[in-house]
Amino acid sequence: MKKTVFFILMVMVMGLPGCSVKPIGSGNPTGVGVMFDGGPLIFDSSVVFMGTVVGQIFSREIGNDVTRVSIALDGQYDDLEKTNLAAVVKNGRLHLNILSGHGDPLPPGGYIYGFVNTASYRWFKLKHIINNINLSADRRAQHLLVRSGLAG
Repeated sequence: MKKTVFFILMVMVMGLPGCSVKPIGSGNPTGVGVMFDGGPLIFDSSVVFMGTVVGQIFSREIGNDVTRVSIALDGQYDDLEKTNLAAVVKNGRLHLNILSGHGDPLPPGGYIYGFVNTASYRWFKLKHIINNINLSADRRAQHLLVRSGLAG
């Protein structure tokens, strides 16, 4: 009886690592940095683009009311890493959005701008409808990186 219970317990324990979700703070130290003004309420570590999970959040750092969230995209979605990409927090999950039609490839260790909710994302797009929205988002992300003191 004890051997059977032990065997079942061992099988269950061995099966758990394959089913687990990668927690925030673990994983590959490279990726795309998302700069948020303030603290986004993110409850799920998955990153979504057009309804599909395309990556994971692997770290979060806070400095001077600026939050830097690092994400790693799955290999087949590496072509999303462009300067026209923005991140929006919706229902506790990080969603990637395209700001405009064309974007240059994001440099290694590059940053994109993140919005803590959809209202701030829509307001940003409305304010910068005349100007180059990609350039405005890049400037805002760089400004937050300097302000945070997390630049290395």
